[in-house]
Amino acid sequence: MPNEAATSDHPRGFSLIEVLIALLITMLVMTSVFLLLHKSQKSFAREPEVSDMNANARAGLDRISQDLAVAGFATPSNMAVMWSDGGGLTPDRVGIVYADPEVPVSRPRPCPIGGPCATIGTSTVVSLDPSSLSPQPPDFSQAYQDGMLLFAIQGPNGDPACDAVAPGLVPFQLAGTPTCTGAGGSASGPAACGTLNLTLGPAPTVTDLDPPAGFESDVSLHCAAIGLFHVVQYRVNPLPPSPNPQLERRDAALGEPWSAVAGNIENLQVQYIQGLNEVFEDAPALLPMGADPTTWVTRVRITVGGRSESTNLEGASPGVYAAGDTHLRRTFTTTVSLRNQLSQAQQKAIDLGLDSWN
Repeated sequence: MPNEAATSDHPRGFSLIEVLIALLITMLVMTSVFLLLHKSQKSFAREPEVSDMNANARAGLDRISQDLAVAGFATPSNMAVMWSDGGGLTPDRVGIVYADPEVPVSRPRPCPIGGPCATIGTSTVVSLDPSSLSPQPPDFSQAYQDGMLLFAIQGPNGDPACDAVAPGLVPFQLAGTPTCTGAGGSASGPAACGTLNLTLGPAPTVTDLDPPAGFESDVSLHCAAIGLFHVVQYRVNPLPPSPNPQLERRDAALGEPWSAVAGNIENLQVQYIQGLNEVFEDAPALLPMGADPTTWVTRVRITVGGRSESTNLEGASPGVYAAGDTHLRRTFTTTVSLRNQLSQAQQKAIDLGLDSWN
């Protein structure tokens, strides 16, 4: 009979069941650690893209807001912005108009009494009233430079007949140095220049201005303001779902090409308020007219949509523009009051006796 004491003292190994349980526990622990590390890696890869996406969208929003803050500076009251509603998911385009503070804004001399008034498009020479230049230069012949790209804007100028004209915008290029004629002869000093003459040429560098429906394609000299008006345009290009859509900007008055303001911007939505209205519209319902400050654009709301560079990030919204479109997205919105338009509108309302603006 075997010795029981000797048998109980003999070393024993793990049973198969114990080994399997230990392996299962080890696998569960390792799986938890792996999942935790995987999640940390995804977060580590995600956060820089989130930071870049937010920075890009905010940079685009800030740049548009800066231009809108000066919209309508020294322009006719019906010309501060030009809208183009994309509709739905298609990005909008917007143009922002303001005068260069270092270049005079001027008006042509009155048209002949009883005779037809020419337009910018049919004129080769435009005669300006030197007293209308603001600011007035010490030498009128240096008010504008040969080869300078200028714009004529149609709108109100104090003559009641011009309060009822539709807005219009026409670029042209000076084909020579301005000259003075009239009572003062050829001298160019403020006391001697009777008429300042501009020789007009085509502006081949200005294309795709994209004016809204209702804007005139030419400008009557009777209701024209002439100057270096910055026409700053924004668009998204290429349109999503193309790779790396960008928010682009150009200043048509400077002959600039489109340049990127912010990367991975897939949407730009712009809405407008006219007068004292409180309802934002995708496009102004009424054409801005000089006689009616309730039609002038006074506030603009901008929404910029940014997306991540990579796809399949945690929190991504799939299928926005295409079936495999799985970018992370953020949207930023701000509203800008057009101070120049509001001040002009308030003064016009006072002139018209409109109590609602007081």
